[in-house]
Amino acid sequence: MARRDDGHASRINTHAAPWARAPERPSPRAGAARGRRPEEPQWPEGSWWSEQPGWDERDRRRRREPTRRDVRRREKDRTRRRQRARRSAYRTEPPPAARRREPARGSGRRPPTRPRPGPKATPRRPRLPTDRIGVGALVLSAVVGLSLLGIAERTLLDGRPIGTTESVAAGKGLRHPKGRATAAPGSPHRPAQRPGASGAPAAPARPDAQALTAQVRKATLAQRGAAARQAYGAAPTRAPIVAVARTSDDGTWMFGTTAIPVPASSDADPEIAFFAARWTGREWRIGLSGATAFGTLLGAMPATLMSASEARALRRYSTLSAGHAAAAVNGTGPGDGLMLPWKTGTSWTMLTAGPASAQRPLSALAFAGGDGRVLASGAGRLYRFCGDGSGPALLMVVHAGGVATTYDRVRSAAQLRDGSVVGRGDPLGRTGTAGACGGAPADRAEVRFDLRRGAAPVPLDGAVIGGWTFSERAKPLLGFAERGLLQVLPGGLIANLGAVPAADPPPSSPAPGGEPDAGAGPAGDPSPSATQNRSPSGANTQQ
Repeated sequence: MARRDDGHASRINTHAAPWARAPERPSPRAGAARGRRPEEPQWPEGSWWSEQPGWDERDRRRRREPTRRDVRRREKDRTRRRQRARRSAYRTEPPPAARRREPARGSGRRPPTRPRPGPKATPRRPRLPTDRIGVGALVLSAVVGLSLLGIAERTLLDGRPIGTTESVAAGKGLRHPKGRATAAPGSPHRPAQRPGASGAPAAPARPDAQALTAQVRKATLAQRGAAARQAYGAAPTRAPIVAVARTSDDGTWMFGTTAIPVPASSDADPEIAFFAARWTGREWRIGLSGATAFGTLLGAMPATLMSASEARALRRYSTLSAGHAAAAVNGTGPGDGLMLPWKTGTSWTMLTAGPASAQRPLSALAFAGGDGRVLASGAGRLYRFCGDGSGPALLMVVHAGGVATTYDRVRSAAQLRDGSVVGRGDPLGRTGTAGACGGAPADRAEVRFDLRRGAAPVPLDGAVIGGWTFSERAKPLLGFAERGLLQVLPGGLIANLGAVPAADPPPSSPAPGGEPDAGAGPAGDPSPSATQNRSPSGANTQQ
């Protein structure tokens, strides 16, 4: 028995036996051709199966005539296609590589719709592959831009027109677009010189401050190194300290100070000097105080950097001879009326702290005591050496006669511009223990006092300062201060009598702040300590 299951019956149909054999039914049309399924069974007349349409009848029913609704739908589809074709005319099809595959009909996927342009949309130009900029192109563009910016900045700093490697005067030559210079018509041909072709480095286009510092140090050691070794008793252990005090607006003129540091084992005064420098276009021209070049540079220095009166004072200081300096301080010539570096009418302790190699007993003179305030010995212009304003400083006052007084171990120094004018008795700072340019520290707060001229120190032997005459004796080697019959040895109290000695004798008693155990008693009756010599070890030896 065979089972029939063609969609018209189910397994749960009760009016047909699932396994019954049905007789063959005759064809409804006589002589009709057999269908595509010759094995189709024939059902008896009057049965439910006989009433169902056959295969050919079902196909005929499916093919029906289109209705008006179908016709309208087809017309709307044609209209949409025509409108879509018109809109696509404004656009250009993408390259073949960029085309997307349209989904096949009947696949169930809708094709991607493109955004419709507005009523005023303009036709788009075709998109080319070069419109997309890669990462490498962006990086290359940034590098080229930064390089061009650096070249323009360097050209502006050098003062040349942008696009040229050097300034070219009119009529002398032209610049080739690739950077090569072409000679002007009628001018002799000169071979181009390449920087550094001969082995020497090319000169910088602008002044170099570091090159100036190195050149000043070299000149300081060459001109003052021998004197420093003799005074220090040993070779300098550090490079000279160079400080630029003033610079012109264009950077071609500079003025400052230089000093050779004192070794820690020495107690000598440092070697110091002024310097003036001018940029010639290829190198620095330098002159130290005491040399001829220094005065020449001061004479040509612009007024915006240094006034004429200051330049004259520094030239007088630089060119002052030893004879003129001695006459200015011993009273035989016109002097500056110097006083001792503290308040007039008070007494301080006089000390000598020269090195063991010193051949003069007054080679290094120091004063301590009182209120510790250091005052200017005379009117002049103030300068600073080795100090930056925060630590100890070495101050110099250049007086009108050309002699300068120096004040070392000064702390809390006056914050004045180099070259400022100070008067006699103006405060400079307070006493200290550390030297500004190095050296061994002192046991007590003091001020190191000295006289100088441009090339070397001025000896204190015969100098009249503060109403006292300082003298030195060879046998025995001794230095002291005297006024009439009074003598003050190192370690004794000495009163500051001012710039002009008084006609009457000095005060009968020292001013407050003195040290009775270390100085003289009444000035009219000097105490034994005023005529004693105190050795470095502290023992007193009777004179």
